[in-house]
Amino acid sequence: MNKGIHRKPTLLMIALAGAASAATVGVQPYDGARFVAGQQFDLRVEVSGLKNVKSTVVTLDGKPVTGLAVTPGRDGGQNHMLRGLSLTRGQHTLAVTVTDDAGTTTRSATWTAEAPTYTARPAKNVILFIADGMGWNTVNAARIIARGYNAQNGNPNGLLSMETGLGGMATVTTSSYDSFLADSANTASSIATGQKVLVNALNVYPDNTDDALDNPRVETITEMLRRLRGAGVGLVSTAFGVDATPAAFAAHTRRRGDYQAIADQYFQGPAKPDVMLFGGSRDFIPSTAPGSRRRDDRNWIDESQKLGFQFVSNRTELLNAGGTKLFGLFNIDNVPSYLDRAQYRTKDMLGDFTDMPYLWDMTQKAVQTLEKNPNGFFLMVEAGMVDKYEHPLDWQRGVWDVLELDRAVDWAKQYARQHPDTLVLVTADHAHSISAYAGYDSSKQGREGVTTYEKGSFPTYTSKLDANGIPFPQTARGVAVGFAGTPDYCETYGSGPVFLDPTVSDGKGGFVPNPKICETPGAVRRVGNLGPADAQGVHSADPMPLFAFGAGAQNFTGMMDQTDIFFAIARSMNLARAGR
Repeated sequence: MNKGIHRKPTLLMIALAGAASAATVGVQPYDGARFVAGQQFDLRVEVSGLKNVKSTVVTLDGKPVTGLAVTPGRDGGQNHMLRGLSLTRGQHTLAVTVTDDAGTTTRSATWTAEAPTYTARPAKNVILFIADGMGWNTVNAARIIARGYNAQNGNPNGLLSMETGLGGMATVTTSSYDSFLADSANTASSIATGQKVLVNALNVYPDNTDDALDNPRVETITEMLRRLRGAGVGLVSTAFGVDATPAAFAAHTRRRGDYQAIADQYFQGPAKPDVMLFGGSRDFIPSTAPGSRRRDDRNWIDESQKLGFQFVSNRTELLNAGGTKLFGLFNIDNVPSYLDRAQYRTKDMLGDFTDMPYLWDMTQKAVQTLEKNPNGFFLMVEAGMVDKYEHPLDWQRGVWDVLELDRAVDWAKQYARQHPDTLVLVTADHAHSISAYAGYDSSKQGREGVTTYEKGSFPTYTSKLDANGIPFPQTARGVAVGFAGTPDYCETYGSGPVFLDPTVSDGKGGFVPNPKICETPGAVRRVGNLGPADAQGVHSADPMPLFAFGAGAQNFTGMMDQTDIFFAIARSMNLARAGR
C-alpha cells in the first residue's frame, strides 16, 4: 500500500551520438527492457521541442516501423504510438531519427526477447501466493509463533509449511522504475510482466499525457496465458477487490486508485479472470448502493451472473459453489484479520459480516473451479492484510495473517503433489521494517516486560491452539516485535480485540500518537523517525523470500530481482515457445 503523492510521469531519455538540437526524444519501453518472446507491448516515442519538423523516422532492427499513430505532443511535439508489438527471440534495437530546423537528433533503445531452453516437464498450472509486505523477518516472526522451540534444549520445533519440502528458494530484491523504494502496484506489476514500473502504476510505461488510462501497456502473464493457451485465470485476495496486487494481474493504469476502471477491466479486459474472490464490494456495486464509491450505476454483481458467473457473498455459499466461473465478495471493504474472524470476533471489527471465508477456503475453491479448464490455470492468491496491518504497526494481526496463509500454502502443496504439473510459489511484493527483537513477559506491563537473551526463555504460543490449529496471541511468554520506520506512536507490545490506528490527525496537516493507545496501562511513547506528515509505517527496501514447490521449482534459486520471477514462471511453463 502506498499513499504517496501522484508524480508527473517522465520518459527515460537514452542518448546516443547525435547533433545538438532543441528537440528531445523519449522511447518506451525503456532501454534494457526484457520480454518473453511473443509477449505483447506498446511502443511509444515522444518528441518535444521541435522547430519545424522535417522528418521522424522510427526503425526496429533497421526496418521502418509501420502503423504508428501520430498525435500532437507537448511543446509543439509529436507522439508516436503502436499498440500490440511483440518480438522474436534475440536482441532488438529501436532507433529514432528526428530532423527539424535545429538539426538531427537520434535516440535508441535495445530490448531482449527471451525464449528459454525447453523444459521436458513444464508446469501446466501455477498457484502464486503473494503475502503483501511479507519480508524475511515477517516469516521469521510467524515461524517463532507457530512452531516455537524445545524448552529442554532450544532446538526449533519445526518450520512453516511454506519453508519445507522446497524445490527452490530465493531471496528477491525489488525496486521501481523511479525509485529504489517500491509500492504494491509496481512490484506486483514486475512479477506479472517482467518490467520495472512507476510507483503507483499497473502494467504501463510512463507517457506525457494526463490520462492515466491511455499509457503504453505491457502484457501480463495472465493475459499471455489466456491469449496463447486459453488457460484459466483466478484472482483471490483478502484485500478489497481492486487493490493493487490483484489488479496487477488483470488491469492497466498509471494510477492504482482508478478503482472503477480496474473493476471494469476485470470483466472487459484481456485477462478476463474466471475466478475472483475478494474482500471489498464497494467498487462493483452501483453508486446508489450504500458504501459504493463508483460514479455510475453499473452493478457487476448482477452483470457478472449474466456473463455466467456464480456469485457468492459468504463462506457458506462459497463452500457450496460449483460451476466454471465464480465471483465472490465477502465484505464492503477489506476482509478483517484472521484474529478478528477466528478468535476475537467482535462486532466492532466484523460488523454484519459474520460468515467470511478463510484464505484456505478461497484457495481450495478457486483451484477446484479453475482445474475444470483442460488448458491449465494461473491463480494468484494474496494475503493482502499482512501489509495493511504492518503499516499501522499492528504486528500481531499482520503476522497471524501469515499463519492463515501458511495453511493455504499447505493445501496447495498437497494439491501439487497430487498434480505434478502444478507449480506453487510463495513470495511477497515488498517488505516492511519489522523485527522480532526480544521476548516479552506478559505478567508485566510495558517496557518492564521486555526480556533479552536467557531472560527471554522460550515463547509459549504453542501451548494453546484455536480450532484451526493456530496459536492465540495471549500467552505467558511472547515475542516483542517492532518496526524500524515509524511515526511518533505509543507502544503496547501487542494489539487488542479492536484495531486502533497508531496516530490521529493533529488538525494541522500532521499526526500525533493515538491517545486511546497511549492511555493503555504500560504504553510507552516512541519517538518516530518518519516525517510529521506520515501517519503510519512505510515499506522498506529489505529483500523478500521466495519458496517454490512442484513443476519448474528449480528455476527459482539464489538472488533474484523481482522481474526475474516473471521470466522464471514463463520458463517453467515453456510459455516462450509459443511466442518465438
